[in-house]
Amino acid sequence: MTELNNMINTCCEALSDKKGFDIKILDVTKLSTICDDFIIASGSNKSQLDALCDSVEEAMGRAGYIMRNREGQSASGWILLDYYDIVVHIFSDEMREFYNIEHTWRDAVSRDFEK
Repeated sequence: MTELNNMINTCCEALSDKKGFDIKILDVTKLSTICDDFIIASGSNKSQLDALCDSVEEAMGRAGYIMRNREGQSASGWILLDYYDIVVHIFSDEMREFYNIEHTWRDAVSRDFEK
């Protein structure tokens, strides 16, 4: 397994463990220099968004990955975690629909996370 795949699996499993739903992986390698992949997940309320964020941060830290930046907060319905090669977006349903990243990046190769 490549390092990138390991990062993706670590994030997605952390999100899945806290019952994140509609987890998508967008390969933006050919579309952007920002990162290689976006991981997008939804949570149903502020507490779950916090739990999803904490779970990703803990799992990635244990795996030795360093976060470059964190933006947003659960109260706003959107949290972004930047791990250089991947960017994790954690949304409330309302904010996910509002930002509609899957549509904005519709030319990206998209796949669902399956545990």
